[in-house]
Amino acid sequence: MIKKTINIAIVDDHVIMRQGLISLLAEYEEINILFDANNGKELMDNLKSSKPDIVLLDIAMPVMNGKEALEKMQLKYPNIKVIIMTNYFHDEHIIEFIKAGACSFLPKNCNIDKLLDALNYVYEHGYFYENRISAAMASLLKKTPTNNKVVADTAFTKQEIKIVKLVCIKKTNAEIADELCVSVRTIESHRYNISKKTNTNTPIDLIEYAEKNGILNL
Repeated sequence: MIKKTINIAIVDDHVIMRQGLISLLAEYEEINILFDANNGKELMDNLKSSKPDIVLLDIAMPVMNGKEALEKMQLKYPNIKVIIMTNYFHDEHIIEFIKAGACSFLPKNCNIDKLLDALNYVYEHGYFYENRISAAMASLLKKTPTNNKVVADTAFTKQEIKIVKLVCIKKTNAEIADELCVSVRTIESHRYNISKKTNTNTPIDLIEYAEKNGILNL
């Protein structure tokens, strides 16, 4: 079996942080560091010629911060996955960046095993929501008033409702396809239609929508 190689980029304005990550990750054959950058602008410049699978991205940086860089990446390079690594590990930041398109959110003081788990899971499944992220999402949902009623002018098929429920329990497209005995392409088509009907772009947006409109109770 061919071993996978995960190509990554590291973006942080603290040189010691970047060098530390490079040194730690260099020991793992499946991790290939394409480049490192001091800020979001340097990241965007590098992406013109080098496309990593995953970017480890800091929030607070000069010239172009992590939020600006993430927004630009979502527009220009939506297939590149982003893991936020920061000292600003608060529920508000977690929700803000996950909604903006980040695939995971880790504290800078996490251990190397947690980082490797995140890199591998994001590479394979597209997200990594560890306990703190799940808690932040649950807290947000508790604060969101529910009316237990699906929006009247939005018609969902039975299959779409099943898919929404599976997305809400963190199933990937491949896992959903396997459970519903259809192709991944069919699920992708349904996901596209669901995003249009609900005006959502990320899993957490869809979870909010489903909870707010009572879809999970159908």
